[in-house]
Parts: sequence; structure tokens; C-alpha cells
Amino acid sequence: MPAPEITVAYSVSFLGLLVGIGIAIALLRDETVANDQGAFAWLLIIPGFAAFSYLMMSLDVGVINVGGNDVYLFRYLDWLVTTPILVGYAAYVAGAPRRWIVGVGVADALMIVVGAIAAVQTGIGTWIGFGISSAFHLVLLGILYTVLPQYANENRDRFRLFKILQNHVGLLWIAYPVIWLTSPAGIGAVSVAGTAMIIAYLDLVAKTPYVYFVWTEREAFSEQPAVSDPESGTTVEAMAD
Repeated sequence: MPAPEITVAYSVSFLGLLVGIGIAIALLRDETVANDQGAFAWLLIIPGFAAFSYLMMSLDVGVINVGGNDVYLFRYLDWLVTTPILVGYAAYVAGAPRRWIVGVGVADALMIVVGAIAAVQTGIGTWIGFGISSAFHLVLLGILYTVLPQYANENRDRFRLFKILQNHVGLLWIAYPVIWLTSPAGIGAVSVAGTAMIIAYLDLVAKTPYVYFVWTEREAFSEQPAVSDPESGTTVEAMAD
């Protein structure tokens, strides 16, 4: 089993993510935004799968030892499932066409997959993987801050929500590579227990407040406006599927 302090941190995150599940269910049941429930269903996956993953980690399921350090595979599986939705939903809120919703999600998924491969390597392979994963992170941030804002000006309410989600994801995720660098997998400045507790806290902050922000700004979805495609000059319909 994990160290007691790690188990406590994972349990707190699990309980906090249950709150996020409740908020997502409330969004799905809100009849004032019925036209957008298809998109809200994706939000339920974020705290739902993360809560399941933290339950598994607290039970010491899916843990392997690499170079004397424990690697929690469910952590990377959680990130692979939930983080593309976090950035993809922000793209959806912006009114971006499907190619950019998928594109930012793919960049995110590649960042996680390569990061997971780096985590189970030793020596130079770890640092090569970290560098490639960081490159995908930069691509993701580039899309988030330079491409998606071009689509976010057609609806004032959605623009406000997009900016909240954009900065919540973009700024918070800067902490993750820093944590990896200071962890035992990196330079070892922070212990396994300290790293696990910090990541558990960040994962909770990244997910439950995200769903809450959508809840507080849900009136932005009372209408389904068409949005302009700045690349083609045509008008496209915002996608809810």
C-alpha cells in the first residue's frame, strides 16, 4: 500500500472529484441548456474517470517500480483520458471547428503518452522522452493561446468562459513539467511522497473547478450560435457532438 500520507492525499482528491461528478450531473439535468447536453456529457468523464483512477491508486493498483521509484500507471491513464477532454472542451467553447478540437486533443494525448514512456525509462531515455513530451506541451499551448482565440469572439458569454478555461488549463499545467523535473524521476529534489501529494492536489484543482466554471457560466450555452472560420472566411456551426 502507499505511504499513509499518500493515501490521505489520494483519498482527499477522490472525495473532491466526487464533487465534480455532482456538478457535471447537475449540468446534464439543467433543462435551460438542454441543447448543449451532448457536450456536458464529456465533462462528466473528467472527474468520473479521475475519481476511479485515484481510487485505484489509493489501493496500490497498477504500480510498477522503475529504477527504485514507483510509477502509478493509473495516473497516466487518467491523464490520457481526461486531459484531451479538458483542452478539447475549451476548443469547443471557443467555437473552433472539429479539426482544431481534435488537433489540440491529439497534441495533448501525445504529450501524455510520451511522458508515460519517459516515466518507465531510465538514464538518457527518460530525458529524451521528457524533451519530446515538453515539445508536444508547447504545441498544445500554441494552439490554446494563438489558434483558438481566433474563434472565440462570436459570442461574448462563450468568450468569457473560454478565457477562464484557457487560463485555468494553460497556466496550471505549467506546474506539471516543473514537478516532474524536481521529482525522483528528474533531479530528485522532492520525495516520492511529496511529488504524489502535489500531483494529487493539482489534479483535483485542474478538474473539479473546471467543471464548476462551466456550471457558473452555463448561460453561455442558452443559444447555439454559428461561428466564423477565420481561415476560410466561411461560417460554421458550433459542434456539440
